[in-house]
Amino acid sequence: MRVLLWGVAFMLMAMSAQAQIYHANDTGGIIPWSCENEAAAHAIAAAYCARWDKYHRITSVHRHYGDYIAFNCLWTPYINRYALPAVHTRSACGYERLWPRVRVLD
Repeated sequence: MRVLLWGVAFMLMAMSAQAQIYHANDTGGIIPWSCENEAAAHAIAAAYCARWDKYHRITSVHRHYGDYIAFNCLWTPYINRYALPAVHTRSACGYERLWPRVRVLD
């Protein structure tokens, strides 16, 4: 029973790792934007492009929920490097403290 439980847990973890990329093929793809996905976008795109022994390049980041982070898979990062410029992404999520809208007067 324990082996079956470990097998199910492993399969669920493996399926959740593939849920990050929305549409993609061997030339690139898009990742749904969230602050956490933007922080991990280089790792997600690099792991995806490594399937075809290619290098990744983040080409656009739209910082709104419902938008996407686009990336391309390139044969080499040195040829045609200025045609599609790389876009820098955030390395961590910085959440601001939300102040209460209603203050209690003492």
